Amino acid sequence: MKRITLILLTVFLAIPLFAQSNSSKKEKRNTTVEITRKALLDKLYGGWVGMLIGGLEGLPYEWKYYDEPRDSLPTFGYISKGARTDDDNDFELTHLYFMDKENVLKLPYTRVAEIWKANMHKGIWGANKRACVLMDSLGMIPPATGSFENNPIGHYNLSAQFCTEAYGMISPGMPNTAAEIGAYYAHISVCCEPIQAAQFWTSLISLNMIDNSPIEKLIEKALQSVDPKSVMNELTKDAIAAYKNNPNNWKAARQLIYNKWLKDRKWNANSTPTNGGMVILSLLYGNGDFYKTLQYAMAFGIDADCNAATAGVIVGSKIGFKNMSKLPGFNMPDYYVNKTRPQLPAEMKISEQAELLMRVCEKVILESGGKKIKIKGKEGYIISTQQPMIVEKLNQ
Repeated sequence: MKRITLILLTVFLAIPLFAQSNSSKKEKRNTTVEITRKALLDKLYGGWVGMLIGGLEGLPYEWKYYDEPRDSLPTFGYISKGARTDDDNDFELTHLYFMDKENVLKLPYTRVAEIWKANMHKGIWGANKRACVLMDSLGMIPPATGSFENNPIGHYNLSAQFCTEAYGMISPGMPNTAAEIGAYYAHISVCCEPIQAAQFWTSLISLNMIDNSPIEKLIEKALQSVDPKSVMNELTKDAIAAYKNNPNNWKAARQLIYNKWLKDRKWNANSTPTNGGMVILSLLYGNGDFYKTLQYAMAFGIDADCNAATAGVIVGSKIGFKNMSKLPGFNMPDYYVNKTRPQLPAEMKISEQAELLMRVCEKVILESGGKKIKIKGKEGYIISTQQPMIVEKLNQ
């Protein structure tokens, strides 16, 4: 992800986490679910590890397959030497670290700028790099750093997908909360269509955390979080149709998406529509199988590491870490090294990162009307669930 452009200074003040959005007045929370802390932590752990594996094991396939997919599904390992910082995980990790440390879910944009200026100078490209340049050079504050006027590639950039998945995980069963947090942080670097993608992926991941429905049903439900006029809405329906019309021919389905969105519609290869379609196809063909889902994401190509990371979050959080760790050949050590974000620990256990997600997740649950309870003597939560709605309409 690489590119840059120019200027315009606007200062926006951060808004409180659950300030009213376009849909908040009408929002319905008419059901609740109960889940033990242990079960929820397992899902968070599985989703986070799925993202690490997908992003890091997918790197050899990033931009390797462009006009056509790979001839066959690849084999991959489970980061046997441990995980490390990469832009598919360390933007969210940095935000989560400070959200936990400062006990706030929406870090004020002025504080975000301070954090970025102190941390975001290595392993950063595209719209994220441009946003950081604007903060460093002009003292600009988000969301101006993600606006079209100041960050021209922000109107298509994929960071709205690969830098937001964790906000869906920390909002289990609360897709509107997930979309609100996701869009808030996405606005640091992007605008327009990518915000719809941020809302879609965070909503889907949120629903997936507690709903055992087939993935196609969850994808369709998550579309309720997207403006019907958006490209994300049309693209998602295209991907579902491509799969249904080619259930045994994944290459043909891939080419349908590639030809329409990249060749005919001229969307950038680093855009949310082009890559979002590949993730949806991966989920449908993978059908809940963690290994196969990531194989498809890597074989489909384009920005394959980002797409495998997103797919890994979704299937990983569905099956949980306990089941993932029993997969054949799973040998990932509980180790993560930080080489890019100076204010974060140099080394961390991945299990500690899962606990970090759990602490932030608990805050989201409680601030969204949930409660801490005992379930058969075990720590747990009542979650006040939400039906997905459009948090932010398409702004072109």
